[in-house]
Amino acid sequence: MRLKALDAPHGDAGFVRLWIARPGSFADRMVHFRLCAGPVDTQLFFLFGRADSVMPHFHAQVVQFSPEACVFNADFLPRVDPVDYPDYFRQVFAPLNMPYWKAINDYRNVCSHAPGNPAIATYLSHWSIGTSRPATATELAKITPSIHAYLAHWLALANTLRFDGPAEEVLRQRDAKHLACFLDEDLDPRAWKGVYTVVGKEVGQQIRQTIAEPLH
Repeated sequence: MRLKALDAPHGDAGFVRLWIARPGSFADRMVHFRLCAGPVDTQLFFLFGRADSVMPHFHAQVVQFSPEACVFNADFLPRVDPVDYPDYFRQVFAPLNMPYWKAINDYRNVCSHAPGNPAIATYLSHWSIGTSRPATATELAKITPSIHAYLAHWLALANTLRFDGPAEEVLRQRDAKHLACFLDEDLDPRAWKGVYTVVGKEVGQQIRQTIAEPLH
């Protein structure tokens, strides 16, 4: 979907790209959303597990304000709760410990001491790498290997994950509720208001639906 700015209908405001995963995989879809508004370049990237599986969702974003100022985030969205399924977190998230600590143990990098919005973090995991204060391109480059490690682990899980979780229908229902909360426009009103200002509320809500809607 090519995005057009309300104040410049012939201007390019970004795009939404959607891929469907091959049948038989624990993956469901991949979404790349880019929004360009003046000097601000926002990019969101999602790899979604199947709604009826325990496959986590991978989420990464970078909001670039200038060549030397950005905020970023990378994480997995867990599919079950840690109290009920502690072994799931040992299997899915424990391999992220090393790249997580490598990212946050450099105290010169803002991601080590500048957590993001706690309301949004509620629907992510404690392995989230990110910042809500502007970081430099150098700081982002330092933690990029950790983001790559998260992505590599997700791709490995898509082929190898085996876990006896809740029933498929329970997982589908929980996933729908989880994504509805995570993408709720009231959870991060400044971000979604920014989207609506650029492309309009109707298109913005269509983008939210595209991100949230399972394909399998």
